[in-house]
Amino acid sequence: MVNRLFSIRPRPKKRSRAHIYGGAVLGLAGFAFCAIAPILVFAQTAQIDTASQQSSDQSGQQPSVHSTPSSVLSRRAAKMAASMAKPSNTEVAESKSLESNLEPTAAPTTPEAIELANAITRPNVRSIWLDRETIVNAGSAKELAKVFDRFKAAGINTVFVETVNAGYPIYESAIAPERNPLIQGWDPLQAAIDLGKSHDMEIHAWVWLFAVGNQAHNRIVGQPMSYPGPILSARPDWAGFDSRGNLIIPGQTKTFLDPANPEARQYLLELLSEIAARYDVDGIQFDYVRYPFQDAYGGRHFGYGTAAREKFLKLTGVDPITLSPRNGGDSAKAYLWNQWTAFRTQQITTFVSEASRRLQRLRPDLKLSAAVFADGTYQRQLAIQQDWEDWADQGLLDWIVLMSYANTVEEFSGLVRPWTVESSYRSTKVIPGIRLLNLPAAEARNQLQLLKDLSTEGYALFAADNLHGEVQSMLAGLHGQEQQNASAPAATAPIASAPQRGDRL
Repeated sequence: MVNRLFSIRPRPKKRSRAHIYGGAVLGLAGFAFCAIAPILVFAQTAQIDTASQQSSDQSGQQPSVHSTPSSVLSRRAAKMAASMAKPSNTEVAESKSLESNLEPTAAPTTPEAIELANAITRPNVRSIWLDRETIVNAGSAKELAKVFDRFKAAGINTVFVETVNAGYPIYESAIAPERNPLIQGWDPLQAAIDLGKSHDMEIHAWVWLFAVGNQAHNRIVGQPMSYPGPILSARPDWAGFDSRGNLIIPGQTKTFLDPANPEARQYLLELLSEIAARYDVDGIQFDYVRYPFQDAYGGRHFGYGTAAREKFLKLTGVDPITLSPRNGGDSAKAYLWNQWTAFRTQQITTFVSEASRRLQRLRPDLKLSAAVFADGTYQRQLAIQQDWEDWADQGLLDWIVLMSYANTVEEFSGLVRPWTVESSYRSTKVIPGIRLLNLPAAEARNQLQLLKDLSTEGYALFAADNLHGEVQSMLAGLHGQEQQNASAPAATAPIASAPQRGDRL
């Protein structure tokens, strides 16, 4: 029997915004002009609910990775082979505004109506990554408060606090082998939680997962360049390797755990649970929930930890170290390579599933998110084995935070539109990210404006270390403008045209 755990399944067809809001127009017209509107609306609702339930049924609980028979890779490998032969093109669906179909409503007059109308034009999530360097430079809760004052002035309402970086937590952990040596005498995570409450901001613990060492940081923490990080220094048997036996792919700086290693996975689950149980955080964000970047056709492959090789050998009878995407037209070898890619992708997906279910049981109120890349599905699975659409389809996360970093608004639009305009993922919000490093204030404003024009759920700014100068002033000015708008009646506009959330920031 073929188990779908390692098969590439066709995803449910996603409804575009045009479908969703078009349905709303039909419902309103029927209610206004047709005597049998209640019947039609009920029938339409039942049809949508049935389709939603069918989509939900497709994301049932996955069986355990540890008991999967060798035949389970077939469907995922077959789809991977088809994608390699001819990658599918994304069809662009243009959304049409309801403004031409609805009469404008009267301007709201009550405080509640004014607040609702203004909320429609403001992003729900205005977030920033609070990086390790900014935390270390602050050095105390008092100095960190000044950073939060800047966030408040910029309109930030959510902060991703870098809680575990390269294997080092910023707090005294009973799970991790060593705390960040640059942080002494205070608890930055607790300080951030306290400041979040006083500044009316959500605090999410930002956690590096499979990347557990960084040569670029070794000098800063007083370690030699060869130091693999505190975790692999204690447990070298948890390491992942490239196809030539290197701990780090040449040209890169980070060491990675083997995601197929059950003990390494359990360690990460316990670390996440410790944070959720000990700290009153509003959410936890997964970062480096992937393999390192690879160039498969350039001979740079990764994932050859002892546990991964043993599991794949047991499933297929083949040691993955012998496989390559360059197979000379041999279909059997191509199939096995696709199986290997599918196997690694599923190591990441099943971990996200395990972590999500565990944290939801521990803290049902916790918001879970992941920082992910915005590249196309095929390219991303081949390079880093990250299938975040699957996580969203299964409802494993509340937010997908795109690292959609670009230097121009045109490039930014190309990264963001496929995931925010042309697709939807059940109840999962998709939050595009903007990299502030070396980004002129005018370009940052252009990218923020695009997100408002696209009616996205919000934005994430990378990172606190780059929030200064003209960008800080620009954001503070925008926030001041929003506060003025919030205190005055909103302009007359059809409430139903929510997809067009304001023409100006």
